[in-house]
Amino acid sequence: MIRTAFFTVITVLFFFVLWFHNPFVAHESYKVPAEHMKIIEDYGRYAKEGKQLFEQNCQSCHSVRYDAVYPASIQANPNLKALQEKYGKVLPRDVYEATFYSDLMALKESFGKVPPDLSTMYIARGPEYLYNFILEPQKVLPGTSMPPVMTGRPEETAKIVAYLRSVSEPDPAEKNKRALMGVFTIGYLILMGLLLWIWRKKLLEKMGLH
Repeated sequence: MIRTAFFTVITVLFFFVLWFHNPFVAHESYKVPAEHMKIIEDYGRYAKEGKQLFEQNCQSCHSVRYDAVYPASIQANPNLKALQEKYGKVLPRDVYEATFYSDLMALKESFGKVPPDLSTMYIARGPEYLYNFILEPQKVLPGTSMPPVMTGRPEETAKIVAYLRSVSEPDPAEKNKRALMGVFTIGYLILMGLLLWIWRKKLLEKMGLH
């Protein structure tokens, strides 16, 4: 029982380090001017304008799949409309990546890798990092292929971040799917742990050690 509790604590600590706070990774701190943070926090008011700015400045490379905003080359692909009629406005990720593989590889050839989808970037990185990276990408990540399209435009940058905040949560169907996957994963780990404990106990009994 003590060993089971010990390994449970170790597992929890492992995932905490992996997902929330890795002490071996440098954690940079970034700042956002108060007036621009107010824009980001008032995302209900500025998200629409932020989306327009995103489409004008960022959509040539990036997607926001949760909001059915895809890179410009994919947006112009005639297959997109047919797929959205079949699967809905927000395409399943596997369908999206398989159908538009050549478009994504063309982006990879231009930038060295496929520019990331920004649907969950607000949750993953936070407003401070996003604001500073979009505003001055080379300062935050030297050598990045991200062009400085928003440099010198701090207020508009804040509006783009406000938009990304507004779409950072998936639609209810995908959210439920993720929750279900999480429950199954945890259940699987508990079941496997129990089976291993029973198997170990039987081995010890056969060896006369228990």
